Amino acid sequence: MLRRSIVRVSQVKPNLLTGICKPVLNTKNIITIINSSRSYSTKLSNYEVPVEAKYDNIQDYGSYKHNIFTHRLPESSASQSPPLVALHARLNLPSSYSLSTLSQALNLNRYDDGLANNFGLNVLGKNMLSYYVNEWLLIRYPRLPMPVHNVAVNALMGPQVMYEIGKQWGIEVDKSSKLDKFLSQESQFLKYGRLRFIEEESKYPDKPAETGIYELTNEEVKSLDKQNSTFISEEVNAYSSAVIAIIGGLYTHAGEEATKEFINNHILSRKLPLENMFEFSQPTRELVRLCDKLQFEDPIDIRLIAETGRLSAHAIYVAGVFCGVEKLGEGVGSSLAEARTRAVINSLMGYYLYSPIDNEGNEVKLPSDEEYKFDGIIGPGDIAI
Repeated sequence: MLRRSIVRVSQVKPNLLTGICKPVLNTKNIITIINSSRSYSTKLSNYEVPVEAKYDNIQDYGSYKHNIFTHRLPESSASQSPPLVALHARLNLPSSYSLSTLSQALNLNRYDDGLANNFGLNVLGKNMLSYYVNEWLLIRYPRLPMPVHNVAVNALMGPQVMYEIGKQWGIEVDKSSKLDKFLSQESQFLKYGRLRFIEEESKYPDKPAETGIYELTNEEVKSLDKQNSTFISEEVNAYSSAVIAIIGGLYTHAGEEATKEFINNHILSRKLPLENMFEFSQPTRELVRLCDKLQFEDPIDIRLIAETGRLSAHAIYVAGVFCGVEKLGEGVGSSLAEARTRAVINSLMGYYLYSPIDNEGNEVKLPSDEEYKFDGIIGPGDIAI
């Protein structure tokens, strides 16, 4: 974890246009710049950063260059990794999707034998995934309140969901150390098909972990939910990053159409229980406000439609919500109050979960579809209680 650091630059002469970042061991992790020749290196937190940045002019940031040696895994080496080849076939990726890119999507280590990590692919994949998920929700359910919309987005592409998808894809974590691999005579190509995010030093625990005790990292502390006592672990974040990076790699090699089809098949095809994401504290008042916002002239009336077994131990009542002669919804309950409440909630759900269709009864096209035509689907906004 790279903590926020303070940089103090010392005065240098014009002919000594450079400095070396020397870490100071204190709580604020202050970095002091001292005089040197035309390059600098740095160490932040617990990570050794072998950076040798060079520049022509210290005030010309465009001339700054670094010589971090990173390279892509050769395709000949990637093809010798059975887990990587199996994952490529399991996901039915196109032949244009190289195995080296797929291996890069599984690498989160910044300096893993000089191999490039998945940072760029993750950024690209996250942008593509966010666009298609939000597009699908906004067009399919244009009346969703914004809080429910945000929860739905997290239910489709949140870290925990991406973790479950990565597990279903059969992605494995590379947890064995170099010593364990040497003693077991494991092939060096196997790790290229596994998820690599654990630093080599972390694979040698100093002492056995106590049962029921888990030490949180800085990133895990930030994601800690104190109410539910839950957090997003490093493994969950790693799986999420790998899945999103695979999507970014698909866009790089196969283009937008293939990426959209992949997202539809693996992400948007999952069942989304939108009805469980609503929580109404005052449903009757919200329904009245909604009808006022829609400018309904007739008042809201809740009527008893049918009942059975009023004097028995298992009575059933059916209530309906009417606006004039139009029935907005109905609900069933074991008491009159429960039936009325269910009827009001079903009326609200019928409005919020509305999904438009075209003149032929089919789902409307998305803006990213071919021959898309805007049909004027605009929601009136959230209801203020």
